Amino acid sequence: MDAKGLRQELSIKEKERRWSLVRESMRREGLAAIILYGDTLHWVSIRYLTNIFATGATQQVLLFPVDEDPIFLTSLPRSEFFAKKSSWVRPENIYCSVNWAEDLAKHLIALKLQNKRVGIDSYKTWPVREYRIFRGFCPDVALMEASMLLSKIRGPKSSEEIKLIEEAIRIGELAQKTFLANLKPGMKEEEVVGKVEDVVRANGVDLRLWLMSSTSEIPYPDFPGETIIQRPNPVTFSSEFVRTRGYGCQVVRTYCWEEPKGEYKRMWELWEELRRVVPKELRPGHEVTELGAKVEDLVDEWGFECDYLGHAVGLNMSDAPYISSGPRKQRYMEWTIMSNEVYVVHPMIRTKGGGPPLLWLADMYLVGEDGTKWLTQFLPGLPEMIY
Repeated sequence: MDAKGLRQELSIKEKERRWSLVRESMRREGLAAIILYGDTLHWVSIRYLTNIFATGATQQVLLFPVDEDPIFLTSLPRSEFFAKKSSWVRPENIYCSVNWAEDLAKHLIALKLQNKRVGIDSYKTWPVREYRIFRGFCPDVALMEASMLLSKIRGPKSSEEIKLIEEAIRIGELAQKTFLANLKPGMKEEEVVGKVEDVVRANGVDLRLWLMSSTSEIPYPDFPGETIIQRPNPVTFSSEFVRTRGYGCQVVRTYCWEEPKGEYKRMWELWEELRRVVPKELRPGHEVTELGAKVEDLVDEWGFECDYLGHAVGLNMSDAPYISSGPRKQRYMEWTIMSNEVYVVHPMIRTKGGGPPLLWLADMYLVGEDGTKWLTQFLPGLPEMIY
């Protein structure tokens, strides 16, 4: 992949907006710098501030001072080459390092920040060995967790970011329609998803996660495999991915060969109600736990249960916050919903006790002051029928 393929379609104005927001927050928190660590699993904050994406087994570190130009370290020469071509960081401040922890410390010392208050994102991501090396050189630096500070800056999307999310959603629609067009009884799950794989790769998708359910006895989706698709089992497909140039999408649709009956029909009627409720609850100033509690209470009123309620979407296919109903629930985060955030809401609905059948859908929403917009209105049927 060339450097052009790694470049986001974002302007210098967008870079200045992000850097200014981060530095304003740093000054409020009394931070002299923020240190970001990234690899193929933890890359969102670095990409947000640098326009650089982790490739291969790269380890990357960004030193982002409040008053000086940022410094970027990467563990591979080829990543240094791409970074100098595509990054918002000045080329002379980009280095290949075989011992980034030591070199990071030396840069911090050169800036006379070794005794200052410095944020990191986060303790969960730094490798222990490198953390100890860094601390050996900078024992007096006062480190604080800065992941929430950065998450809340990434939350509200600019008009440029929203356009890129809309492009990801266009590919998400293409993925679901390709899946449906190729779906036939007697095929293996992985054969149908293979058709989707070809299409999304041709449309510039990089990271991706496919989940399916085509066996009514299983109460959770699984990776597509050798299971044979058979009528009349409903078929669920989750397309979750990130474009190579940035920004993600998650859409889940469940397709039926015949009209639902009994309790399964009631699950679909519940989903119709959820589509009315979610835009009303997903509003600026509301706590994200209020939305989670409303969803769980409604599902319970209908006699079912659910989990994995949803999350925000941004540069990655999932970002903070995750939606939960309170501090004692999985994925709890304390978060006040803001305008211009993008969320995917996807409770997995099952019978009481966690048994099948499973009904899983996912839709994306853009939060606005004057109303919340349903972004993924394609294939909206409850259910969407297979003909």
